[in-house]
Amino acid sequence: MTSTAPRTAHTAAVAFGYADDVVVRCVREVHDAVARRVFGRWWGGHVPKVAHDAVASVAYAGVSGGLRGASRGLRHLADRGVGRSVESTPRTRLLRSAVNALVGDRLADGKDPYALPMVLRSDGADVVPDGAGFARAYPAATGEVVVLVHGLGENDDSWDFRAQRHGRTYDDTLHEQTAATPVRLRYNTGRHVSDNGAELSDLLADLVAAWPVPVTRLHLVGHSMGGLVVRSATAHGVAGRAAWTEIVATVVCLGTPHLGAAMERAAHAGSRVLSAVPESLPFATVLGARSAGIVDLRHGYVTRDEWHGQDLTARWGDGRLAVAPLPHATYHFVAAAADLIVSGRSAAGAGRDGAVVVAHASASRVPGGHLGLLNHPRIAERLVGWVNGRPPALVTGSDHPHSTPTQEGRP
Repeated sequence: MTSTAPRTAHTAAVAFGYADDVVVRCVREVHDAVARRVFGRWWGGHVPKVAHDAVASVAYAGVSGGLRGASRGLRHLADRGVGRSVESTPRTRLLRSAVNALVGDRLADGKDPYALPMVLRSDGADVVPDGAGFARAYPAATGEVVVLVHGLGENDDSWDFRAQRHGRTYDDTLHEQTAATPVRLRYNTGRHVSDNGAELSDLLADLVAAWPVPVTRLHLVGHSMGGLVVRSATAHGVAGRAAWTEIVATVVCLGTPHLGAAMERAAHAGSRVLSAVPESLPFATVLGARSAGIVDLRHGYVTRDEWHGQDLTARWGDGRLAVAPLPHATYHFVAAAADLIVSGRSAAGAGRDGAVVVAHASASRVPGGHLGLLNHPRIAERLVGWVNGRPPALVTGSDHPHSTPTQEGRP
């Protein structure tokens, strides 16, 4: 009996396929560009170039064929159940998430079993989104639910970042100090943010409908790209008149590139520079072969209308559409003081022109870097206050709507 569950052999198969599609093609195109310049300038003549091209073609065809054959063979073995499940260890789960960040859109389009589906997760396992599944995974379910949505290349395990150093996670703190039930989401971060947002909206509708007890309040917490996915989900939910949007009490975005991510813009700029010279153009192609999700980060896009039919490779970061927030929910945007990936202004959702992503959002900054926002003692303290519904002044002391986040002392 064959198995469709991803195995470790699938990881190698995807790697060989990527090497053939991108790396070998890049090397061959660089070789061709250099050869054209060499034969055209120093070794004039048609015959030497034809001979060179014939030999090179055979060599590259052999390498490409070998990689494709290895990829097919490994997939066949994985489909037969050979190798360990990629879900068996945190390391292989994280590797799968990282690969999905890079090429997850292509994996999903090709219905590759290595593509991650969007699921709720509990104790490292998928949760069946029905009454029985929720009851098994959350036996102490309450009427308040906190949904934790990770960022690019991360997964549900990422919320345990530095848990040993801090002694607890956000889940632990919420369990102990609030009446809410935290749940973790895992999804394919290589897909468009808007596609993930639409799917999350549907999943939240299923959660509210099948939760063991009536859900009275929802709290949505997103890290990095996860904040964009949350905002996209609320936009889809409102457009579809989904009932779950009426019970959202809190939206928290941690290091979210509402105005785009500086790191992705740097990659885009590098691609444009490399494309200026024929010999380096193939490297620009490699750098430009980023997933749809990563490109969305450059622009901060959350809806399909922002990217559909557009040449995103030629756009720097414009074209964002105003997405109405939920008027009855409180919004909290938190930036990291030493974040090299998302600027404080982008995380605060406040443009230099005075435009803001959410007019009534509070914005603040905590010490540390981008990943530190996944499990930060100061943020854990704030989450408790926000979920419990305390006035913001009692929780943060320094959060101000419409402002760039301000630095705070270390906890």
